[in-house]
Amino acid sequence: MPRVRVVLVRPETPANVGAAARAIRNTGLDALALVAPGDWRTVECWRTAWGAHDVLEQAAVSPDLGDALADAGYAAAFSGRGFRGEPVQDVREMAAEMATLAPGERAALVFGPETSGLTQAEMALCGRVVRIPTHPDQPSLNLSHAVMVAAYEVHRASRRASTAPRRATHGEKEGMLALLFEGLRSIEALPQRQAEERFLEWRAMFERADLTPKEVRLLGHMARKMTGRGRPETPG
Repeated sequence: MPRVRVVLVRPETPANVGAAARAIRNTGLDALALVAPGDWRTVECWRTAWGAHDVLEQAAVSPDLGDALADAGYAAAFSGRGFRGEPVQDVREMAAEMATLAPGERAALVFGPETSGLTQAEMALCGRVVRIPTHPDQPSLNLSHAVMVAAYEVHRASRRASTAPRRATHGEKEGMLALLFEGLRSIEALPQRQAEERFLEWRAMFERADLTPKEVRLLGHMARKMTGRGRPETPG
């Protein structure tokens, strides 16, 4: 089974943080990560984390989502809105895909703030956008309930064998994407104005792709050539 962490981005209710920790312990996931959580260490947080206080104590706190995903080779963003018309996975399909990851590989289930959800830029960082099907009369789920559903589906699917090679981590892709951004600008494939906004779709495409570390190095080599900074040898 991959090492799956739950990432809560700017959570607004400490009780949901505690309940998410309990869901992690219930389903055998790896860890909890918090992005810009504010004041979350409250009595309500500890009360709802019954049996999972160690998960709270070991929770990693990051200033932004990119930092929280740096070592993750697979990241799934949960949203009811989706990303610019790109395909949205059902949570069960996502869990089945995650079950094919190599044992020990790091993956992340990413959830946004209770009232606003993840931004388009944050979804672009994750590569996959996932939806939990609900009744149309009440489509919105409580944050901790959404975490429990997703964690359960991953736990349920984790018995499948995995033979896939290691995927490139988010951090490895970020290095390549920085080179690609400059390469695309140098050949005028991105506009001079709003280049970063237009690059979001490129970023989302490569984050969705299941690239190996070698493939990321090859893409970085190509990007260097685009800027005229390429090396004569082909990276191995």
